[in-house]
Amino acid sequence: MRAVTKLSRVFSVFGLGLMAACTDYAYVGMPPGQPSREIVIPNGTTRLIPISGSIVGLAYDEPRRRIFLRNLPGTQLQELDRNGRVLRTFAAQRVPAGCGGITPDEFPIKECGLAIRGSDGHLFLDHPNGVMIAELTRDGQFVRNITLSQPQGPIGGLAFDETTGTLYVLFIRNRLIAEVDLNGTVLRTIRATNPSVGAAVQIERFGLGINSKRRELYVALQNGNQLGVLDMSGGLIATHTLSAGVAVEGIGGGRVSGL
Repeated sequence: MRAVTKLSRVFSVFGLGLMAACTDYAYVGMPPGQPSREIVIPNGTTRLIPISGSIVGLAYDEPRRRIFLRNLPGTQLQELDRNGRVLRTFAAQRVPAGCGGITPDEFPIKECGLAIRGSDGHLFLDHPNGVMIAELTRDGQFVRNITLSQPQGPIGGLAFDETTGTLYVLFIRNRLIAEVDLNGTVLRTIRATNPSVGAAVQIERFGLGINSKRRELYVALQNGNQLGVLDMSGGLIATHTLSAGVAVEGIGGGRVSGL
């Protein structure tokens, strides 16, 4: 009996060790000349990552521990390690060049979205007009186009939910987030709010990430100065300082285990 109890304790400690080895991150892409950020969730510890290039979308491939970037003119893709080292550069097949459009206040934008499905590494890239989202293999080969049933103009961020198998889409003009199935049907629309004060939260037009395990969405706030953490209903949970003061160029999120 004592041997069994001792063995149980060993496995219990081992299990706790595995849990402790899991760390959650948000990755935030910045404009040329500024390092991108790796932010530990939930404590907000930040590490700078030197990444060069005109980023218009970012996604984190959790199973492979890779960062994927989408660069201007929206058709160039890169795979990087978590330190920002470029492992390969490749083209997005059958995706139109160009990103974004004109916002209601006549502000020209050059932003796109990028999401990744970790189970097979498939990438999702929006078309410039926001009507379609292309699904590609992890090597950029065309799979299909997904036509949105209720397009709302240019898209500034994409994220893929591994738990539900759905896409989350940030629309630039109204700054709303839609959950969309892979047939393009809008399942629901999310408006960011701050439950503590009962008021709406204005999120920035660009960048959307997700941590499917934590059930959290990541957005930019206050002209890129803060990262906002939302629950899956859009309620603000926490904020983390970015000290950027510039438009965030893409956000990814996920878990790294076995560190």
